[in-house]
Amino acid sequence: MSERGDFGKTSGECNLTVSKDSPFVEAVGAIDDFQARLGHARVLLEGGEKQTIFQVEKDLTEIMGSFYKSVDWENGKKRLGEIDDEVEEYRKRVKNLNNFLVPGENEIESRINLCRTGCRIAERRVVGLKNDREEIQGKEFDQNVLKYFNRLSTFLYFMWRSKLE
Repeated sequence: MSERGDFGKTSGECNLTVSKDSPFVEAVGAIDDFQARLGHARVLLEGGEKQTIFQVEKDLTEIMGSFYKSVDWENGKKRLGEIDDEVEEYRKRVKNLNNFLVPGENEIESRINLCRTGCRIAERRVVGLKNDREEIQGKEFDQNVLKYFNRLSTFLYFMWRSKLE
């Protein structure tokens, strides 16, 4: 039995065959990895934090789906406003931002910090996909997706720092 994956190919946007090292696959793969990190952290959270992270995981599923369909993320603008509100709530909880910290004080803050770094990795891969779509393919890219990843990493930064207070 032979599959196209055996030859370094897979399904990409609009179900077209692409190389497994294409910007599309890199972006979706990094988001998938980030989503798994979020799930790993979510099992230790409770209440509103657990629900917030679960919503982010659902957002990522929607974003990946929009990449596959080559359409804008339907809930992007709404979710940007909501994540901005979350950032402000966590920003109020964090007092001392004048020093660098080394992760590893407790399990939950370590997992959230891994989520934060995973978000940054995904963001860089999404920028690569944006550049590929705009500069090479001549297509517009959904700016709400870029803004979301940037603000999401800020949210995770403050969430992480709040676990150290």
